[in-house]
Amino acid sequence: MTTQKESPLRRALRGSTIIFLVATVTLTVAASLVGIADNPPGILLLYGAGLTLVLAVTHRWRSPNKFGLLFFGAVLGFFFMVVLHNFAEVGADRTSHLPVLAFLLSAVSIVGFISAIIVCPVAGAVGAFGWMAMFDRQKRRDA
Repeated sequence: MTTQKESPLRRALRGSTIIFLVATVTLTVAASLVGIADNPPGILLLYGAGLTLVLAVTHRWRSPNKFGLLFFGAVLGFFFMVVLHNFAEVGADRTSHLPVLAFLLSAVSIVGFISAIIVCPVAGAVGAFGWMAMFDRQKRRDA
């Protein structure tokens, strides 16, 4: 059985992914401690958590196609999450006599809302910026 040594670049990229994920958790906890209900610092912390979550996935990408897919996926995901949130919220209200189902639908509603308001806009911005930057980089390299 042969063992391959891990390259230093791969180790550094894994380390930066972990750093982004730790920053996501830290910013989320800070936002919940500060409070996000009509509180701009808490809301900014939550957007920072969304940004670090998206960067944890995308910081290794070097292809404009991946960022383009992220952008269009974020736009479509926004509308999907809005619809999911609305249906789950109505379903939770209508099934209030079934507490377990109402709780599950409320959880889906919250995840849909947070995804639509925080993650999708940040992912769309990262996708658009990354798409333009990587397209420019590829164009310069090919020239």
